[in-house]
Amino acid sequence: MAFATLPKISFAQSNPDVVVIGAGSAGLSATAELMQKGVSVLCIEGMNRTGGRCYADTSTFGVPIDIGGHWLHGFSENQFAKFGKKHKDKFKIYEEPDRSVVYDGKRKVDGKQLWKIYKQLKRIRISSRADVPFITLVPEKIKKSSWFDTAAKMVGDARDLDNFSTYDDNVNWHDPGTGDGLCREGYGTLLAYYRKDVPVKLNTIVSEIKWGGKGVQVVTNKGTIKAKACIVTTSVGVLRAEKIKFSPKLSPRKYEAFEGITMGTSNRVIMELKKKFVGKFKKDTNFYSKIDSNGAKSPEGIGYGLLKMGGTNLCLFALNGEFSRSLENQGSQAMIDFVVNELKSNFGSKFYDKYFVKAIATGWNKNPFTLGAYSGAIPGKASLRPRLKRPVGDRIFFAGEATAGAYGTVHGANRSGMRAATDVYISPALES
Repeated sequence: MAFATLPKISFAQSNPDVVVIGAGSAGLSATAELMQKGVSVLCIEGMNRTGGRCYADTSTFGVPIDIGGHWLHGFSENQFAKFGKKHKDKFKIYEEPDRSVVYDGKRKVDGKQLWKIYKQLKRIRISSRADVPFITLVPEKIKKSSWFDTAAKMVGDARDLDNFSTYDDNVNWHDPGTGDGLCREGYGTLLAYYRKDVPVKLNTIVSEIKWGGKGVQVVTNKGTIKAKACIVTTSVGVLRAEKIKFSPKLSPRKYEAFEGITMGTSNRVIMELKKKFVGKFKKDTNFYSKIDSNGAKSPEGIGYGLLKMGGTNLCLFALNGEFSRSLENQGSQAMIDFVVNELKSNFGSKFYDKYFVKAIATGWNKNPFTLGAYSGAIPGKASLRPRLKRPVGDRIFFAGEATAGAYGTVHGANRSGMRAATDVYISPALES
């Protein structure tokens, strides 16, 4: 998306009409939308890169690998997927293959028992609108299955079932697209190219937004920026932790929403394995291994895996829920060691010596600019989500995945940025 004919915004400009805080999918989208409308806008980002929770590491393994968002959800209507398909010379966009392997210890099994429990849980998830802990909706018979912990990890995304609201899932969520896709070059690479013409001022950390007088004053480590309005796209985790001070304070109802919609824990160990291991599998094969944590609230195991990603020697292993948070607190090596030991139980005690090359682990909870992976409602608080996107005083606007219909997704965040930019554009803020 080129902006060659649009007005250029100098980083030295201290008084733009709008300041966009955060250069993830939502912030880049909002900035692009305002630039297209001819609005003077400055996008600032606290980290030393753009992309937020969707970026690709290109240095560790010699090929792009997604550290954050990886699946192109809502594939049939996903704007990034459509863009990538138009640029076939740069991106290989394809529908996620429907193939998987299931292990019970060292035995590769047909997975019928796992899929039976998973489908039962999925049916509950789809049919219920109760704003109560998901776990309370599950019959005891299902809980007693030896495959329950494994299926619970699969159906609960980044949250344990005692902290998952089906109301949030069925009332707040809406997305016109269906299916999931993949980008061989990485979703982060695709997003970066899609927004390559959006200027961003990096390493600019916001500490306070003053909105008591006319317009807003955005206080950063590089000085104060005065503007008519601002769009806040930081994660709800950052807002909940009050990393950004609002002067005067926002309404109690806003802070209540920050407390009710929280960040889930979803980390990954990305591992390079030798060809003699990955060669046993077709590319992008889903991997599931039986978890039996004896009824633990947060089952301890690999939530899911993705083997031979994009045809490479790289494999992804997910660690979700409060168990993942605890493991992250022990450090990245503890996460890697845990996954290696789990894989030893599937592929033998010599797995590390025979197949391991190197690995990295994410740490979204400890990242001060995210404080978690993506949003979800505390059971009983899901009705608070709509409050997140409501503007304050026609000067402070909100975007980001937590405010989106397709929350928890990159394309949902993108749409939220477009929505917030439009809200600013038609508001009284720009009239003065």
